[in-house]
Amino acid sequence: MRTPLRKASASAVRRPEILEDLEALLSGDAAIYMCLEEKGAVLSMKSPEMVAFGRAILCEWKSLSPENRALKVAQWIHEAARYRRNPRIRWAPPA
Repeated sequence: MRTPLRKASASAVRRPEILEDLEALLSGDAAIYMCLEEKGAVLSMKSPEMVAFGRAILCEWKSLSPENRALKVAQWIHEAARYRRNPRIRWAPPA
């Protein structure tokens, strides 16, 4: 009896979730601003049709370890991607 062929995707390595999140953020017309400085960090996203999304951390940023800073930024990217996939749309009066 012959062994059934496997699907090509069966052996494919799953893409890291952060790549899927970045792909969601980078698709479309949203303007994305990210600033990571010694004094603090900001991530914001906006477009004409959606309500802006943003996160910032200032005072406690300096006390975070590099690992915790990276985790915080990854969390923000995930939150922003989730919002980008299902944004709050701005209300516009009927034309």
